[in-house]
Amino acid sequence: MLQKHFHLHKLVFAASLSLVLWGAESCTSAKQTTAAVSAPDLDTTSQVLENKGEQQTSVQQEPIDSIPVWAPKKGPYNPERTKKHDLLHTKLELRPDWQKQYMYGVATLTLKPYFYPQNTLQLDAKGFDIKSIELVDEKTKKRAALKYDYDNYRLNIQLDKTYTRNDKYTLVIDYTAKPNELPTGGSEAITSDKGLYFINADGTEPNKPKQIWTQGETESNSRWFPTIDSPNERCTEEIYLTVEQKYVTLSNGTLQYSKMNKDGTRTDYWKQDQPHAPYLFMIAVGEHTVVKDKWQNVEVNYYVEPAYAKYAKDIFGRTPEMIEFFSNKLNYKFPWDKYSQIIVRDFVSGAMENTTAVTFYEKVQMDDRELIDDNSDDIIAHELFHHWFGDLVTTESWANLPLNESFANYSEYLWFEHKLGADEADYHGQNEAEQYFAEAESKREPLIRYQYLDREDMFDSHSYAKGGRILHMLRKYVGDEAFFTALNLYLNKNKYSDVEIHNLRLAFEEVTGEDLNWFFNQWFLAAGHPDLAVSHTYENGKVYLDVTQRQDSAYTPIYRLPVKVDIWTNGQRTSHDVTITQAKQTIELPAAAKPDLVLFDSETQLLGKVEHPKTTEEQVFQFYNTSKYLARYEAFNGIFEVVKAQEEEKGSKAATADNRDRMFANPKLKQMAQDALNDKFWVIRQMAVRNLNAYQGEAAAEFEAKLKQMAATDPRSYVRAEAISTLASWKGNYSDLFEQALKDKSYSVVAAALNAYLGTKPADAAQKIAAFSTYKNTDVLLIIGNYYAEKREAGAYDWFASQMNHSDSPFLYQMAQLFGQYLISQPKEVQLQGVKVLEKMARQSTADYVRFSAFQTLALFAELEGVKEMRQDIKTKETSPRLKELYNMMP
Repeated sequence: MLQKHFHLHKLVFAASLSLVLWGAESCTSAKQTTAAVSAPDLDTTSQVLENKGEQQTSVQQEPIDSIPVWAPKKGPYNPERTKKHDLLHTKLELRPDWQKQYMYGVATLTLKPYFYPQNTLQLDAKGFDIKSIELVDEKTKKRAALKYDYDNYRLNIQLDKTYTRNDKYTLVIDYTAKPNELPTGGSEAITSDKGLYFINADGTEPNKPKQIWTQGETESNSRWFPTIDSPNERCTEEIYLTVEQKYVTLSNGTLQYSKMNKDGTRTDYWKQDQPHAPYLFMIAVGEHTVVKDKWQNVEVNYYVEPAYAKYAKDIFGRTPEMIEFFSNKLNYKFPWDKYSQIIVRDFVSGAMENTTAVTFYEKVQMDDRELIDDNSDDIIAHELFHHWFGDLVTTESWANLPLNESFANYSEYLWFEHKLGADEADYHGQNEAEQYFAEAESKREPLIRYQYLDREDMFDSHSYAKGGRILHMLRKYVGDEAFFTALNLYLNKNKYSDVEIHNLRLAFEEVTGEDLNWFFNQWFLAAGHPDLAVSHTYENGKVYLDVTQRQDSAYTPIYRLPVKVDIWTNGQRTSHDVTITQAKQTIELPAAAKPDLVLFDSETQLLGKVEHPKTTEEQVFQFYNTSKYLARYEAFNGIFEVVKAQEEEKGSKAATADNRDRMFANPKLKQMAQDALNDKFWVIRQMAVRNLNAYQGEAAAEFEAKLKQMAATDPRSYVRAEAISTLASWKGNYSDLFEQALKDKSYSVVAAALNAYLGTKPADAAQKIAAFSTYKNTDVLLIIGNYYAEKREAGAYDWFASQMNHSDSPFLYQMAQLFGQYLISQPKEVQLQGVKVLEKMARQSTADYVRFSAFQTLALFAELEGVKEMRQDIKTKETSPRLKELYNMMP
């Protein structure tokens, strides 16, 4: 599973174009804002670590007056589900009813008791009409009805006798699934738990195809077929899916045959012989084009809407290379018999790793112009890697979810490292770390947590981003050979089974020969992260490195931290391996002379906050002499942070120019700023451009020509867009440059150029807006929406109303607010029309934050007749617990 807001891309090129998701932080999962805080169990959250027989000290805390908002929140203990029966095989015969949005099904289940004898069977079956449950006689194949009780969520079936673990039996259940008739929930990661989705079932939504698709994680597949809906269960599978001939189908395993039926329908028969967990079952139905590819002898197919067929291999075409790379890296060949990827509308998350049949949300479906800015390799790699970590070896319980998601997260780093190099991988890792740190402002939990309040809470930046960074630290500690050897052992020992965190630890200990409890205890089983104050001095041929762990040890351990420290003396680097084990620790390192630079954690692998003050000279030296992107980024950014701090202190833009002038008066700093504009890595170039935003000082003329050149010709579209936005903040006349950039093939550049061009107040602004108003790209459309909201032109209503049918949720979140701003200035009759559009969005959008945005915007029209009552009705009928809570806090 990959969450939508875990798949945001590069540094945003201008504040006016940034997407501010409700409850999300630019690559982060939502913060916990209203959860109750329980008192911590100090006996379990304070930790004393052992290192080579030496007991470590903990930080002595003053008595606390209040519990931190981020303190771990303890719920009931959530063990893995007890295994009473083993589900061996599932056969489903399915026929959808588009009009009623039902699924008619016959499920044939083969089971046996897990260990203890059983005479009853409990199945998860949510919201079904049960027509019959019958036992199949293995010899005669005759069926006998069985008695059962059903509470609309679980089937309790009375078997005909007591079965032992040596006895198999087969049931046939005739049922109708009615997913729309059950209360639905959702979470930040998975916005709905309906399980089975009919998209545009009546065909009335313009520009949206009719589709059916499923989404099973966490336990929603039991809304469309009866099963033991638990990650520690697994079975083989057959699906017979009957549809109209115009539709393409997809399911797990391989397509055995398609049979034409007398009523004009077609039945596709899908079969998977390798067992997998029920939450990984899937079906999809739609008018897709199938673009075929392959890896070795494995079928690799891409299911896209017909209009995107010509771009399918541009979107997905690196998949065979990824399969080859991961197979080689893990020394474990891709374990399944096919690999298909399908893009659907209105998907409730970013993507889902259904075994051999991955589902993606529609943002992955891009044309050639969008692909100039970015591709979806990270999400594609993520779901593919799940086919080893999650599908082949599956977490035994949702408490152990990081054993699925942390690995999938880290695969993104591995792929970027392989395909694009270390800088791109480290930049991706930086975004992941910041994602976790943003969440840690309000939530800090153990990565493996049995006492969650809701299993959906596991799908957060801890399980994903923090987990991926922890795996990177483990890799750096044991070394590449041991890391991938241990992963191979873990996969081989646990294939087609379910695991907990200790299975992973034992695999690493078997390979390395080292007890790694210390690593797993502090990183996987404890909350928080290190917060280090580092300083250094030089005296008599030695560098004294002082490290203080400042984190609150009432909730967070005193860490054992193996890191590298690099010391440059007379331009030569010496690397030292050191281990921090104490709350306060001084380490002595040799140095022949006063160092040019002391670089703590020179591999930039530590997931923690590190404050290590450096002089300007040391930062300049670090920028030019270190090879790691993050070290160079921190050096450059550190200098400009001083400028930003001075700006904030003086509180004016003029002060920014003055501060930068003072900085650029230092020839070395001005040269560094100029060199950063030519850096080999686009993120450094983009950062250097951004730090010239609104600059009007004496050195502007020395940067101007370079910025104009970058705006026109930089090889990275995001840098071109950033240069345009920066020039737009200057006083010069760049209208011709902006107008020329409107012809750029990159949408991000066009959006920046349009925004910049409009900022010059041109006479032909209306004509330019009209020329771009039919674009489908959301960056461009938001610029147009902002223009119309400001101009308040009466004729823009139809354009706004048409945008409300867009399928991109982050876009709709913002567009609803722009629509509201526009409507405020319109006549009452137009406002009433717009209110109906917003009401539909507030009631029906699949994304919580879009419903929230529409509900919030409706408050602007509270004085219109019926709007207060409408909002109250929306509030009353809302099913999302988090939205209901927020609505109750609002007027």
